[in-house]
Amino acid sequence: MPKIALILLAGLGTFLVLMTGSALISRVFVRRSIRRLVRTISNQQLPRFSKELVVGLPAPVQRYLLNVVRIGQENLRYAILTQRARFRHRPGSPWFTVRATETISGMEPGFVWDAVLRHNAAWWRTAKLSYVRGEGHGHIKLYGAMTLQEYGGKETDTSMLFRFLSELVWIPTAFLPTKTLRWESVDDRTARAVISDGATRVNATFHFNDADEIERIVTSDKYRDHKSGFEQARFTMHCRNYKVMDGVKIPTEVEFVWNLESGDFDYGHFTITDAAYYFS
Repeated sequence: MPKIALILLAGLGTFLVLMTGSALISRVFVRRSIRRLVRTISNQQLPRFSKELVVGLPAPVQRYLLNVVRIGQENLRYAILTQRARFRHRPGSPWFTVRATETISGMEPGFVWDAVLRHNAAWWRTAKLSYVRGEGHGHIKLYGAMTLQEYGGKETDTSMLFRFLSELVWIPTAFLPTKTLRWESVDDRTARAVISDGATRVNATFHFNDADEIERIVTSDKYRDHKSGFEQARFTMHCRNYKVMDGVKIPTEVEFVWNLESGDFDYGHFTITDAAYYFS
């Protein structure tokens, strides 16, 4: 075999070894982040769900919780959700598929979202988004090894705290008031949630339908990755197809929409395929 071919093969082999090693190390750090999250979730024993716990909440929130949480339900400490989704980057761009697992706290703000984003058989990326101990973080890696984007800072903290708040639709006992979460009345079908964690504060308006389900969640406290920086924009999460999974009634389909001046841009469709709940 020609010497140049041997050099090229050796170089390719070295590159593949380095990529594989980097991907394995990245997986170790993601798993460590999930373990760290679970360790930080409080073990405090909270009362089982009852009508008394919702007294004083806005009327639509009361009806919603009495609809989706059964009387006597143990408090949900955390959940592990299996998801499939499709995303796109901009209007008119092709959709790519996503397979993800999310671990989300039902006690204090915290989650880790671990995903594979696949464009085709030859091109795929991994993504991790998290909010742990008051800090938001995210990264995207080519083939799970080479960092393409990394997120952090105030805008990420705010966006990830909102994501935690909105995704409590999948762990509904966490909507009961806590030292970080409170509710404000708006009208008979609408209520505002305010969540504060350290210096980060987020509010969102929850809209409830005639079936006493959360129909959509709207906020301006979310940042869009736009060109060379972050752009604050109005965002809506639509919730549909409520089902009982592992004893808990949750929306199994959600849609992410940026409400831009140029028009609404739907960029993410999620389906929950499995849910496992762990109790306090």
